[in-house]
Amino acid sequence: RGRKQSSLSSASFRSATSYASFRSCKSIKSFGSRASFKSVVSRDNVSVRTGIANEGYQDNLSFYSFNDDLPSLAPVNVVTPTQRQRSVSNSNNGETTSDFWDKELRKDGDEDGPRTYKYLAYLAVIVAASAVAGSTTVTSQVPSISPWVLLVYRSLLQLVTSFPLLLGTRSNCLGPPGYRWRLYLTGLLTGFLLLALYLAISSLPPRIVAPILMTTPVLTMLLSCVVFGEHTGLYRMLTTTLFLAGLVLLTRPPPLFPNDATDQLQVDLAQYNLYGYPTHFYQPTPPSPDTPLPLAQPVDTLGLVAALVAPFLAAFIVILTRQCREVHFSVLLFWSALGSLLVGCIGLYTLRQEEDGHERSRDGREIPDPASTGPDVVNPTNIHSLSNRMFKGPTEWLVATLVAILGIFVNVAITKALQIVPPGKLLLLKSSEVVAGYVLHLCVWGEATSVSVGVLGQSLQWLDLGGAVCVGLAVVFTGVEDFIVDTKRWRWF
Repeated sequence: RGRKQSSLSSASFRSATSYASFRSCKSIKSFGSRASFKSVVSRDNVSVRTGIANEGYQDNLSFYSFNDDLPSLAPVNVVTPTQRQRSVSNSNNGETTSDFWDKELRKDGDEDGPRTYKYLAYLAVIVAASAVAGSTTVTSQVPSISPWVLLVYRSLLQLVTSFPLLLGTRSNCLGPPGYRWRLYLTGLLTGFLLLALYLAISSLPPRIVAPILMTTPVLTMLLSCVVFGEHTGLYRMLTTTLFLAGLVLLTRPPPLFPNDATDQLQVDLAQYNLYGYPTHFYQPTPPSPDTPLPLAQPVDTLGLVAALVAPFLAAFIVILTRQCREVHFSVLLFWSALGSLLVGCIGLYTLRQEEDGHERSRDGREIPDPASTGPDVVNPTNIHSLSNRMFKGPTEWLVATLVAILGIFVNVAITKALQIVPPGKLLLLKSSEVVAGYVLHLCVWGEATSVSVGVLGQSLQWLDLGGAVCVGLAVVFTGVEDFIVDTKRWRWF
């Protein structure tokens, strides 16, 4: 009987030290990776990896096998593996665990973030676009405010706003290493953008400036497609074409509409920019009766070049801001405020002085009227001091503060939304400022327009309505693009 027991124990020992059990012990090394651990608890036990583990488990049970009845050794807490665990256990293509989780996150929230945050960002961009339109409309109602003074005031207020955010978040104003040159370049390009807008708006008619400056969404979409690989298929091309059609109907460029006059809506559209900066530099100058009609408004070459460069500068700013999406928005707010403050100070004490010099030279060539020598006449030498003065009265202070707050909100909303929304789609959504500007134009200037309309004026009003509808449809189609376009099944669409 003793020999029988020893033979049984030796058989059990051989079973315990079988090659399969030895292989199951070797499989412990694979527990370092998450995918191998999940393969042990996967449902598909017929696979090769889990078969090895189960074989070792059965051999270990055979070592403790008895003839007596024992309690059930079935596992009590059986965790049903999820689809991700089964996908990990069945993956044999050599991809790492981090690659797998990146793909799963893209499935849940697409490559730009969860859907909830994405649509909240859409809403923030549309509200920011309405703020840009409202700021421009309010500024047009108080033309006595100097744009350079207002720009300096807004930049100072934005700079002051960024300081508590930097201190509260303990962010370095210089930016994290690896992103600093992009931050500095963003502030520099912001200053160049304001300078280009000044040269374009102050020297060209709005019907030439507006259609050129409002091609920024198209250029940004193309740059984003090249830099970030943003999906640009047939659906996006059709949406962009609809946007351009509405833009042509609203701005009415002179080559297509040579006999149309400049409208206040086109003046406002020419002032729309990326961060809602005050750029009401346009001053209408009626042509002299002695000048022939074709030479009434010559096209300034420098202004035309500046107008062509401005959309590229805005597109580069958006691309750089997207690349700095890991940086806290207060740092970007700080550097954009520095760039605009620098150009604002230069324009306040240099460019405005040149304008006043031209005004004084015109006044010197005019024949003075003897009746206009009273004490109420403003001396031309004091024009520079009056134009550079601060705001006068509560109305100007209230308007300036409102414009500055709206501009800061636009800057924060666009910067935060670029962390989630691709640049091309974001600027197409921001083109809703055109629709908001059209509605505000009807509310503010509607009665003045309806008094002096004729047959031509009514046709132009219908063109404005058609352009606003086209742009509005382009914004709606851009917002629902994720529901219509399946980039995995129809990449071309």
